[in-house]
Parts: sequence; structure tokens; C-alpha cells
Amino acid sequence: MKHYFFFFCFVVVQMTFGQALFPYLQNPTPNSMIVNWKTGSNNETTVLYGNSPTNLNVTVTGTTNIFSDTGYNNNYYYHTAKVTNLQPNTKYYYKIKTGTSESAVYNFRTLPLPGQPSTVDGKIRFFIMGDNQIKAEPRYDTLTLNAFKKLKQKFGANSDPSDNVALTFMVGDQVDVGTLDHYENVHFKKNIKLSPYLPIQTTVGNHETYGTMGMNSYYAHFYIDEIKYKNISSGNENYYAQQAGNVLFISLSSEHTGSAQQTWLQEILTAANNDPTVDWIISLSHRPYQAEQYVGDISTWVRNNAVPLLTSSSKYLMHVGAHHHLYHRGQLKDTPNYQIISGGTAWDQYWGMSTEQDFDDVQKTLTDWTYQIVEVDVTNGKVDVECYSIGGVYTKKYNELVDSFHRYKNQPKPGKPSITNVFSAPVTLPLTLNGSNFTSPNNELLNTTQFLISKAVDFSVIEKEFYRDFENWFGKDGAVDKAKNLNAGVDITKVTFPANSISNGTYYVKTRYRDRNLEWSEWSDVKQFVVTGSVVSNPTFTLDKTEYLQNTPVTATYTGGPGNQTDWVGVYKKGQVPGTTTSQAYIYTNGQTAGTATFTNGFAAKGQYFAGFFANDGYTEITPRKNFYVGPKVILQATADAYPVGGTVKINFSNGPNLVKDWIGIYKMGQTPGTNTSATYKYVTTPAGSLDFTGLPKGYYFAQYFLEDGYTAIGEKVFFKVGDIVTDLWINKPVYTLGESITASWTDSPGIIKDWLGIYPQSVQTPDDNFVSYTYFDGITQGTKVLNGAALPTTPGNYYMVMFTNDSYTEVSNRKQFQVTSGPTLGTGEVQKSTEKNVILYPNPTKPGEPTFIKSDYPIDKIELLSATGDLLYESKNVHNQRFSLVNENLPKGVYFVKVHTRKLFTIKLVVQ
Repeated sequence: MKHYFFFFCFVVVQMTFGQALFPYLQNPTPNSMIVNWKTGSNNETTVLYGNSPTNLNVTVTGTTNIFSDTGYNNNYYYHTAKVTNLQPNTKYYYKIKTGTSESAVYNFRTLPLPGQPSTVDGKIRFFIMGDNQIKAEPRYDTLTLNAFKKLKQKFGANSDPSDNVALTFMVGDQVDVGTLDHYENVHFKKNIKLSPYLPIQTTVGNHETYGTMGMNSYYAHFYIDEIKYKNISSGNENYYAQQAGNVLFISLSSEHTGSAQQTWLQEILTAANNDPTVDWIISLSHRPYQAEQYVGDISTWVRNNAVPLLTSSSKYLMHVGAHHHLYHRGQLKDTPNYQIISGGTAWDQYWGMSTEQDFDDVQKTLTDWTYQIVEVDVTNGKVDVECYSIGGVYTKKYNELVDSFHRYKNQPKPGKPSITNVFSAPVTLPLTLNGSNFTSPNNELLNTTQFLISKAVDFSVIEKEFYRDFENWFGKDGAVDKAKNLNAGVDITKVTFPANSISNGTYYVKTRYRDRNLEWSEWSDVKQFVVTGSVVSNPTFTLDKTEYLQNTPVTATYTGGPGNQTDWVGVYKKGQVPGTTTSQAYIYTNGQTAGTATFTNGFAAKGQYFAGFFANDGYTEITPRKNFYVGPKVILQATADAYPVGGTVKINFSNGPNLVKDWIGIYKMGQTPGTNTSATYKYVTTPAGSLDFTGLPKGYYFAQYFLEDGYTAIGEKVFFKVGDIVTDLWINKPVYTLGESITASWTDSPGIIKDWLGIYPQSVQTPDDNFVSYTYFDGITQGTKVLNGAALPTTPGNYYMVMFTNDSYTEVSNRKQFQVTSGPTLGTGEVQKSTEKNVILYPNPTKPGEPTFIKSDYPIDKIELLSATGDLLYESKNVHNQRFSLVNENLPKGVYFVKVHTRKLFTIKLVVQ
């Protein structure tokens, strides 16, 4: 099903690269390699290779596909040659040829045989990068350049990347939109330091699904349908499994979740568990397992379905995500598995820009642009991961090691800790619980401690949990790009209860320690202590769920009970009165003040119930009762994601309980049933069927199933929209002066955390990454956002603001046009304008190593950088863009001139200081 019809033409002018052809490697095996490249003309696809750079004695002829795309005005010839019959773990030299154009001579190395290393010292290494979609600025290419330099530094100036790294995994969003322009100028062009040497495997991100071609562009450029593990194929190109040495990479799609992918994953995992050549499993998906910024913008399918399945394997090492443009690393609580975000160079994501939350399962969040080197010691069963940073917009770093972690097989556990307190009498708060010193038989260091405090001797109910890592990097430490270590100076072997923080009573405590190899110690012996002189108990009562299938267990948890032998938990049907009606079932607490009561066989009759916590064999309820539903799991489905205004919205339902006056209600996004009135509703009279709803105005909606004419909702919501442009957007003024803040207001937005407001020049009719600014607003469905500072236009002109959904370029609101006139300046030296004011250069003055951005009202034909004496230092032709960036890495301090050739010639002075 391969669509070999993509163009890849690197018409690139760079200071250090003279060749016009740059190969791109993918799909490595022990016996083959796919070589791709793009040209602007000529069907010839030739690869010449051999075992020596001076003897390329074998010729392979491949195929060429010609692609076209809306708005892409060049030719796109995509060349593909599969080089076969190669030897495992062997270095080959090669070059590519199309017509009279030839590349330089590069080299690649085939993969070793399954289970084998690729280096003489028994290692196999991998790069991990992800989410690098920006086209106009030198972020992604700077990252790959630094990775290239790091390999030279680590392994020798004369070494090639292929000598030390087997392949690179990219974790999605390698393009901002799925267009030929972005595949040419972002994913491929910005990879030219590594792609001729290292095969690159990719994962589907949300941005690959956007744009004029969307996933068709992804399918055309890659050959994922050829990849199999143990002859198991996913049957599509959205997800796959690929073995390299003794590592199995499982690339999941967080954009195409569902039962089919879950079934395939189980099949892959079963095969891997029985494969002696696989020692390690690494899973990848674009949307991550967890995130401490833009909280909730993760893949719940990965977190709740895929990873729990993977952790059942002793070979599982870690999950790698992206989507958030930063680096983070955490560990799963009860299994020895890491989860990271790879650290993309895409749109800025710093502290204070979003909803943030400090999670126990994340140890370190850094707003850096990073990449990882994964080193697997095949012989000794070890994996070491290093994370290198190049900094970000505000602070530049040069391959700074910002994190490292490891996992070694067959290592001993830490020593069993103990609680060293001696409790000879009741205690009053404050109280510090002291854990023993950490010990490790193999000299590992302490990473995590966990203290559990319960009033139940079996710890069935946890009153307090203290789960802490030796470091916890979270939140802003002064600068928005600098994180704070919240656990600096904290002794995590101790926990303190302040006065009145827990109630009087008898407590039990135990602890365990985890080393930096993710091995947990045994739990300590349990110690008992009694608290007196504290606050009065605040009893609690909860159920483990609110919906249960018939005849399945129902578990209630209680704390702070009176402690009578005949305190009890009882279950009644809705409407029954305790004391007047016999309970459906009951369980005594047997004098425990905290614990669980499990009704093992559940309840057979479908309907609504409530559970109550009662005192001393009577009917006095200690806590508020808890309602729940017993019955089949209802399923709702909308027949479309979007309906026209005036159209009929059809909602299908199945597996319903069909109680008297069950109903399906339609609500606008963000509304609360029972508090807000439904937009419309209908009763259901059968367990399955369809209901039609008409007359809905434009908006974002959800449908939900409710029980017995009330507001008890069961099953999942189903979402849909009515109308093409739904959100109403307005701004506070039609004309602003430079630097004046803009207030945007809206109603009926989609309510997704990465919905955003974009400002564009009115000359940009098709929104893309050529925006003036982008602003997230935490997915609020109705609200106001004040834009100021960097979110404002920097030059006078005509602009518009529009809302987009889910980090895409899909417009969901009307466009609001406005004008910006001359006014307050932007600050000394911040922007130098030409006299015509339609080309800007910023920041100016700048510093060595910082990027300089050029923005033009017209497409740029050529950029020239000249010294103060007029010598030409750098030239870039055929830019064909209105934005460009220079990397000043090699420029010493001084005065330079930048000539920008557009419809006119503009000369701007650049100061490097």
C-alpha cells in the first residue's frame, strides 16, 4: 500500500554544506536500508555503495514519485531506493545521484542480528528526539547539529555517527502541518546533519494529521507498512514494532487509539515475552503518559490502557512521549519503569504559561530543548540514558548534561528500612516519624521514599501517604525557563505531622525506600502509635466506583468511624428508607475505625442504589450516603463529529438499562447538568435505538444518558458540534497603537486545553506558522484573555485574530480584523526597521550564538550577510518565505550588514555585542 509519491528536494544553501542532495535513511534491518531524497526535477534514482569510500562498486536503482500539494508551487520528486542483500552490523559507504547532481559520500551501518550489540564493546545506542515542528527558526537544526557535535566529543573527532548510534527515534510533530513544504523544509531539511548517517524512525503526532495533505503526506514519505516484528504487522502505518539489537521499540499512535491497537499491542507483547533476543522494551507515543504543564493534555489511552499492559512484562523499560515542548522524567510508582517527555524545540512552553500541577510520578520538569542518548550494554544487561540540553529562547546551553538515569537488570534491592521512633506512650502533635538510614548492597543512591499511615492494621485505608523523590524540579525559580528543586535540603527519610493535622486515635505506619535503579526495598516492620490532644475526627465514606455491572463487587471505604463493634455499612435501593425497609445487604466494621467493606457478589437487579455508613447497629448515618448505579454499561454514539445548522443530530444508544423515564440530554460544552438547563432532551423507551434532535443553534455540545428523570448520568459523554464556525470571538477595539494590549473575548469555544488565539497579518489568508503570535487560554469555553508583550504585533499594519482548536490550524471562530498604528516604541535596540518599515530584524543588537530573525512583508528571494568592510560572509538563495533566521554561532562581536532581497533591496545594520 505504499504511496511512493513524495518530493524531497533540498534546495539548501548553507555555509558549511555545498551539496544539493542530502539522503534520508529509514527502516534499517540487519540486511537492508531505505534511502530517500528529494529533488526538483529528474526521475533518476541511483544509489552507489560499497565497503570503502573510494570504491562504491555496487549500483542500486530505485523509484521516483512526483507529489503535488495545494499551495506548493515547486516540483517535488521523491526518490526511494531500498538497498538489500547487506551484511548485519556492517558499515557501508554510499552516495546518491540524480542526473548531474550527486551527494557527498556518506555512510550507514546495518542493524546487528536480533539480540546482538553493534559496537565491539558490546553496546548499541539510540538517539531520541521529538516535537521539533518549527520551520522559520533554527531550533530543530540547532538541536541536530549539537547532537552531531556531542557524538564527535564523546567518541572522537574522526568517528562517524553511524559508528556509535544505531538509529534515531522521533516522537511525532516533526512537522507543523502535513504539507510538502513542511516535510521538505522541517523534517528533512533540518535533519541533514544526521539523516545521511542514521536511519530515522518516527511516531505519529497530532500535527502530522493537520494541513492540506494530513496523514496522506506521512504515509507517502515513510514505509512503515514494511516493518514487522515476528511477522506481526499492525496492518496500517499508524503504529508498529521494530527490533534493533536486543531492544524492541513499540511505536504507538496516541492519535488512533482504540481496541484494534490494544489487540495488536497484546500480540506484540506476548511475542516479545517469549523472545530470548529481546531484553528491553521501549514504548513511544506522541502524547505523553503524564505532564505537569497544560495539565490533562496527555493520552489517557496510553496511561490507562497501553502502559498498564506493558508493565506486565519484566522486559519493559520506559515510555517516551512528546507533545509538550520541554523535558520531563518520572517513574511509575510500583513498577521499575520510567516515563519521559523527550524535550522538543517547538513552540515555547515555559513556566506560567498554563495550568500546572506537581505530580508524584514526575521527578523533574525542565523547560529545555533536549535530546537523549540511550546506551544499552547488551552483554551486561544495562541501560544508561543521558539527556543533553541546548537551552531555549532565554538561555543558551551547549550540550549540557541535565539528566541521567539507568536501569540495570538482576541487581539487589536496597536494605529494608525501619521506623526508628520508640512509642512508649501516646503522643501529641507535632510529630516527626524517623526512617532509618538508606543502605544499598551495590552502592546505589536513594531516589524515593514512601511512608504509609493508616488507622487500619492491614492498611486497607490510607490516612496519609508521603511519596517523595530526593529531587523534585517543578515550577518557576525566578526566570520562566528555570525550574526550582522543591526538595532541595529535604530529608526524605523523615515525615512531620503539624499540630492538628490528623485526628486522635491509633495509627499504623510503614515505609519503604527506592534506589536510583528503581528497585524498592521490602516494607519496614509496622509500628503503632497513638495520637491524643488533636482535632476531633472527620469521618469519610467513599465507593470505589459510581457504576457497577450486575453481580460485580462493590467496595466501600470508611475512615474516622466511632469504632463500635456493630458500626455497619448497608446498601439500599433508591427511595428505600433505612429502618423502615430491610437493606439489600450489610457488613459490620467489627470495631475498626477505618477499613473497607466489600459486597463480593454485588447486586443482580439493575437500578439506582445508595450505600450508607451507620453507627452501632442503628440507623444514624455517620456520613452522607453514596449513590451508585447497577446495570449494563450504556454506550452513546453520535453519527458525525459535526452537523450543519438546521440539520438533524442523530444519537445512537445501546446497552441501556431502560429504566422508567431514562433520558438523553444535549448540553453545550462546559455546562453542568442539573445546574444548567439542557439545550434539548428526549426520553428513551428501549435498551437500544436512535434519537433525533433538531433545532440546535451553532455550538459545541455533548450528549449524555440520565437515569429515571433525574440527573444521575451513566456512560461516557459523546461530543459533537453544530455549524462550521462556532465560536464567537470579539476584541475590545478596532484600532490599537504599538504596544497597546488587546483584550479578546469569546463564547462557545471547543474547550480543549490547547485551543489558541492567533494573530496574523491580513495578507496571510491561509493561516499557518507565519503568525505574529499564538496564545493559549487553558481551554476555557467562555472567557476573556488580555494579550500584551510578545503576543502583540511589532510593526504598524492590518491584522486579524482568530481562534484555533487543539494545537492545529483548524479555525473555529470568526476572524476579527484590527489595525495597529504607530505609537510607543518597543524599547531601545529591540527592532531595527528599514525606512519602508516592511522588513524587520530582531533582536538587534544580538549576542554571539543567538539566532537573528528576519521578517518581511514580501517573500524573500535572497539573504546576504556582509562584514563591516563589505566582504560577503554568507548567502542564502531561494528562501521563498517571509521569515528567515540566521544562526550567529560563528560570528564574533562587531557590526555587520544584512541585505534582504525582496521586491526591493533592504540593507539593515546588525550589531553583535
